[in-house]
Amino acid sequence: ACTQNIFCFPRFVSRSDFFNDVWSSRDGVNWEQLTAHAPWEGRAGLSAAVLNGEIYVLGGSVNDDVVIVGGPPTRKLFNDVWKSADGVNWEQVSVSAPWAARAGAAVVVKDGYLYVLGGEYGFLGTPPPYFNDVWRTRNGSDWELVTASAAWSPRPGHTCDLLDSRIVCFGGYGQSPFPLDVFGRFSPTDVWSSEDGAIWDKETGSPWNAKSKDGIRYDYDSVVAPSGSGATGEAIFTFGGDRETFNFFDPTQWRNVEDDVWRFALEP
Repeated sequence: ACTQNIFCFPRFVSRSDFFNDVWSSRDGVNWEQLTAHAPWEGRAGLSAAVLNGEIYVLGGSVNDDVVIVGGPPTRKLFNDVWKSADGVNWEQVSVSAPWAARAGAAVVVKDGYLYVLGGEYGFLGTPPPYFNDVWRTRNGSDWELVTASAAWSPRPGHTCDLLDSRIVCFGGYGQSPFPLDVFGRFSPTDVWSSEDGAIWDKETGSPWNAKSKDGIRYDYDSVVAPSGSGATGEAIFTFGGDRETFNFFDPTQWRNVEDDVWRFALEP
């Protein structure tokens, strides 16, 4: 996960290697290591955002691969919250937030609030071990439940951005509803927007204009920027993404990753 100006934080590396280093760049080319070991435990699937000039890091997990290939060790999920003004010095503002420990949650900042939306506490299961609750905070320690069940289906690996003063959520990972098709592609293609995180409107279309479910990806990144190409206003740009399934009997499925860029804007 990355934030503006540009702070990048770790994601999963195979063989249960997890990182808590922090790097910064002003141009994406030249990078400075701010710390090799932040005080928060190394993890994957964390969420990061900037609120009131400070970087917030929250959630995530370790030992993800044992869910698929077996363990020990067991998978551990986090719901701690940390903040830093510079990426070097960190303060733990919540040991255990009131929302359930999770990875793959989306975060967005609106009107002085940091929102946490969705996520997962497992990869596969019945029912799918995913969340669609929405929480918000002004300081990382005091949290308010906005809704226990948003209108969109529970999911991890999605993105939420602020566009035209609305929270826009889309994409993510979806599990097959059919027991005999565990490895099928059922990731969501819907797009939802909200002014307050509680009441949601379903938008039309998909930001990737996928013609089939095989083209939908999750765990992509996104940023809001001027639309460009003669258009006015701002748009959401998405970068890359993952179309892998958990079918490790398929020796080629790990190649289903993307390096394309798409632009998406709300209709007036």
